[in-house]
Amino acid sequence: MRKFLYINLFFALIIFFGCKSSSSSSSQFDIECEAQGLIDGVRAYIKSVEPGKEQIIDTSIVINGTFKFKGNMENPEMRILTIDGVSGQTAFVLESGKIKITIFKDSLYKSKIKGGVNNRIFNEYKNGYQNLINKVTNLRNEYLQKKDNIEAIKDIQKRNIELQSELKDYGLNFLNNNLNSDFSLILLESITQQKVYNSKLASEIFEKIPKLLLKKSYNTERIQRINFNLNNSLNQPKIEIGKSAPDFTAPDQNGNPITLSKILGEVTILDFWASWCKPCRVENPNFVKLHNKYNDKGLNIISVSLDKENQKDRWIKAIEKDNLNWYNVSNLKFWQDPVAVLYGITSIPATFVLDKEGNIIASRLRGTALEEKIDELFKN
Repeated sequence: MRKFLYINLFFALIIFFGCKSSSSSSSQFDIECEAQGLIDGVRAYIKSVEPGKEQIIDTSIVINGTFKFKGNMENPEMRILTIDGVSGQTAFVLESGKIKITIFKDSLYKSKIKGGVNNRIFNEYKNGYQNLINKVTNLRNEYLQKKDNIEAIKDIQKRNIELQSELKDYGLNFLNNNLNSDFSLILLESITQQKVYNSKLASEIFEKIPKLLLKKSYNTERIQRINFNLNNSLNQPKIEIGKSAPDFTAPDQNGNPITLSKILGEVTILDFWASWCKPCRVENPNFVKLHNKYNDKGLNIISVSLDKENQKDRWIKAIEKDNLNWYNVSNLKFWQDPVAVLYGITSIPATFVLDKEGNIIASRLRGTALEEKIDELFKN
């Protein structure tokens, strides 16, 4: 059930979080950090992160398991904290007032941040997201334990689809309960910067944002960017059952262009996978079984790999080892593969079943659920 990418929203906030207050009673911040277990003399850094750029804003030194930052600022901004010799980083909102950070040197990401309204809201956002990730992990473990139990796997696959949907819309659902703050627009902008999100739901939430918040002068540019992102997304082709599958052309393993509309069969399975994706590799024998059973009756399969540019040999070897004797294509651009972006792929394996006209008749089916659907189509 592979890792999900909606964790990208957390790091997107690091890039896009910037709350500009029109007035503030105090611009001074005072950060106290407790860092038990760290060696004296180790340096800690507050950094700003922008696309393709990381800049050190302030530096402190650990003494007797503590270190401090003090300074002045005009507006709350998202920052990250890193420490020499400690892997990872933790994000927090740098804002006026007192902030206390309890460092966990074995997991810097899990460090505790207290202080400030924005940090409270951001912590709620992170905690809710982590709860969903924990559910994903538990479901993955259950899958591994019961992978030989067909009925149990059906139930797990159903719950996985529901969980993926909940995870996908987590940020937007969080916004529904947290509309009346500058954080609302900041989070909404970060969501609409994603390649894939529920643009209809995002648009509905945008309409609910209080007008007083929209009228704040420092939000003008952010509102314009949100509008621009929403308009672009709403005009993208819809990937829904009953809709026509967007056509595409992509190179196969030999560099030859393959166009979806030109290779449609009576039934076509469009499969998104990668050589590095273990659940995908586990699923491949099911595709081989279906291909052997129905290829002569008109079943075509086209597999789109999300391998990276430096993984072409690995991709080709996986095709040969797994006996994927059908159409295989890839732009070798990982999650930025144009076909994956076109179809809104944020987790793999992912499948779409198409009829002979190229209309989507099923999606996100795996294992026995996919086999039953293909059996049904060819029996009819």
